[in-house]
Amino acid sequence: MDAKQQTALCCLFLVLMLHADHTLAAETCGSTYIKVPFCKSWSCKAECWLEAKLTSSTVNEHKCTKGGIKGRCYCHLCPK
Repeated sequence: MDAKQQTALCCLFLVLMLHADHTLAAETCGSTYIKVPFCKSWSCKAECWLEAKLTSSTVNEHKCTKGGIKGRCYCHLCPK
């Protein structure tokens, strides 16, 4: 390879490196469903908050997907 080809290759590599979208890897949120004995909005909020504290995350959304006895909470958690 001569110097001209090496320069072109380095420029192409630099363009590809600067063009990459690094924000996609920074924020990866996840969802989880938690089974609870009794699901109301306040108990679901508490369960999601506890899950966030254990996983060093923040709660973006919480709701009961199955209310009443033997309920289920939906938690949307994102990293801090």
